[in-house]
Amino acid sequence: MKFSLLPEKLHKPEVSDSVISRTDLLKDSHWASVILVSAPAGSGKTTIVSEWLSEQERTHSWYSLDEWDNDLTQFFAYLIAGVNSIDKQPSAQLDQMLDAFQSIGLEGFLKGFVHHLHTIDHSFILVLDDYQVIENKQIHQVLRTLIEHMPKLMQLVLITREDPPLPLAKLRASKRLLEIRISDLKFSEDEVKAFFFQQLNLTLQEEQLQLLFKRTEGWVAGLQLAALSMQGIEDKIGFIEAFTGSHYYVMDYLIEEVLENQTPEIKEFLLKTAMLDFFSGELCDAVLPLEPGNGRGIINRLVKTNSFIIPMESSREWYRYHHLFRDLLRQRLEQQFKEEIETLHLRAGCWFKTAGREQEAIHHFLKAESFEEAAALIECKWASMDMQLQAASWLEMAKRLPTSILEKSPVLTMGYGWALLDMGDVKGCVEWLDRAQILYDRYQTTDVPNAILICDRLQFELLPATITSARGYIAAAMGDMEGVFKHSRDALAKTPSGQYEKRSVVTMLLAIAHWGMGELDVAETYISQSIESACHAENRLAYHSFYMVLGELYIQQGHFRKAYNVLNQTIERVVEEKKVPILLASLYLGLAKAAFLSSENQEAYALLEESKGYGQKYSLADWKYKYYLMLARVYCSEGFIDLARECLRESRAHYFMNPVPDDISFEEMELEINRAEKQQNAESTSTEGSVNEAFMQEHVNRSLTEPLTVRELEVLTLIASGQSNSEICAALFLALSTVKGYNQTIYGKLQVKRRTEAVAKARALGLV
Repeated sequence: MKFSLLPEKLHKPEVSDSVISRTDLLKDSHWASVILVSAPAGSGKTTIVSEWLSEQERTHSWYSLDEWDNDLTQFFAYLIAGVNSIDKQPSAQLDQMLDAFQSIGLEGFLKGFVHHLHTIDHSFILVLDDYQVIENKQIHQVLRTLIEHMPKLMQLVLITREDPPLPLAKLRASKRLLEIRISDLKFSEDEVKAFFFQQLNLTLQEEQLQLLFKRTEGWVAGLQLAALSMQGIEDKIGFIEAFTGSHYYVMDYLIEEVLENQTPEIKEFLLKTAMLDFFSGELCDAVLPLEPGNGRGIINRLVKTNSFIIPMESSREWYRYHHLFRDLLRQRLEQQFKEEIETLHLRAGCWFKTAGREQEAIHHFLKAESFEEAAALIECKWASMDMQLQAASWLEMAKRLPTSILEKSPVLTMGYGWALLDMGDVKGCVEWLDRAQILYDRYQTTDVPNAILICDRLQFELLPATITSARGYIAAAMGDMEGVFKHSRDALAKTPSGQYEKRSVVTMLLAIAHWGMGELDVAETYISQSIESACHAENRLAYHSFYMVLGELYIQQGHFRKAYNVLNQTIERVVEEKKVPILLASLYLGLAKAAFLSSENQEAYALLEESKGYGQKYSLADWKYKYYLMLARVYCSEGFIDLARECLRESRAHYFMNPVPDDISFEEMELEINRAEKQQNAESTSTEGSVNEAFMQEHVNRSLTEPLTVRELEVLTLIASGQSNSEICAALFLALSTVKGYNQTIYGKLQVKRRTEAVAKARALGLV
């Protein structure tokens, strides 16, 4: 999944040479897993962390957040790009996982993300700046999970204006949290004295120093504003004595002083560029507009006077204003140049569009209410964002367009419907697809098609095929097999032969429809066609996935040797390509099923263990329910009824809808277990013969007063292997408190008091 990332957001802000060093606040902070710097705007949060990082030998990633980062997949994309500056290998693998985000799901991706962070073999720091802008509950959950399973070599730094909804109390209790707050960030009187001497070469008398300290309350932004206001004023002492009140009043007063002391040219520059989140000299030239080079000259002058301007990277090409200063400037921009704001945004949008930075261009065109310009770019981004599984991100942009614009564009309305379908809104998408078809038909018949907007000509020409494909998916979701056949065949007929990726997906949908009707030989033919198209499209994930589906089809046809060969060869290709083995857990699960149906239970169990090893790191979203369902079948065949029932419960709990037909349903499995139990109860004596060693533990387990559950047996096995609680957390993707709870339950059932006793007894009994 390729996002258009802004590199400036991943650069640590540069610190002015004249800054008062305050890194003592973070000295010897290596003990803290999490550093929380939480204070109001203008407190110096970003500066102190940036300066501290400059002194660190450890690698780091800096991520400046804004409102756009509430998009979950975009948030992950930036995190991964940041990890690249720490260690390229896990970053490359996580990129591949992000490509499959929709197939893996949040839990699977998050499990893989945490696992890959654990593979980094050196100390590193992850900084999230302006975390207060994050409102997405899923992102908060990502941070909570990361904190629960944090690598020992990692340190997380959160810079925020307000405390985040994270387990801070728990972190405090475990002595893993260092907190820097406003009381820590306020300048002392000595620091105020040093600041003014360094900034203005001004030595303050004790009384004046105390007055200034009292007026600003040691507030860093207030001191900076005071310093800016005092430049060029002869009676600096009189100025200090002039302002009174709380620091909010001081802020308002001083910003006015700062602006009034600037030349008209600088004042206009400050106000009109405040609508930009970040800027360069060239961008400022275009927005104001100025003669080429003038913007760079003004920026250089502002940097020299420390006017709340912060370089965003070491090359000093891109800058931003201090957030507090920017917010105040924007208030005054609204008051003084309100009628020009849309024009400023329009110029910015045009500059970004010319520079090939569509995301920023769309943002400014929407702000300028230049909706047709924005719509054109959004329309042209649909195809690439849809293929990269960014439906939610695209839809958020499209929703900001007026209905009057959407209703003129057949491609936009089609994209709107597809995005809703991707997000599971099967009913809501139909209205939009119908609108798109009406617009397409009207364009073909009307003499005056100018009222219809078309920017992406290719997607417009493909629109009939795309809409028909969508209707095929809707039919599949509704269980309408006749509709799947009808729309899939129609979509294939309308899709040009060169559109390999589209054809591969539609052909697979048709294969599954035949499969569901019991026509397995026909399904095999269509799967082979899907594989060929995916190969031409160079989509390796789809290519390997389709082979995995072919293996499952062979199993259901009873061709176990063919299934074994196909799945094994696919595993070899995945491993050889050195890609993230997202599919391996499911591929080994397929091998386990083939072995089980060939009456090779011992091999099936070994393959299930292999599958579990990969599944605990990363897997497709449907792997867990299929794994437990398969395990239930093996246990049932061996007569271990209690374990089979518990595995079936686990399978139901983790069910994830998959279009590939299962060869056994939950209901059928439950009947199978009931039959096995009746047969077992009817036998008067146990049959002779050896029992598979892998399942011997069930006999012992049954003899306990209270048998261990499947999950407790898994935890016990990991304890016996010498893994710590933290390592068990990572292996099973459980919270530390949950693992500790399992430990206590296991000790109780084994009637022991500690870990070593539990391991000794489990081994003596044959449980491990």
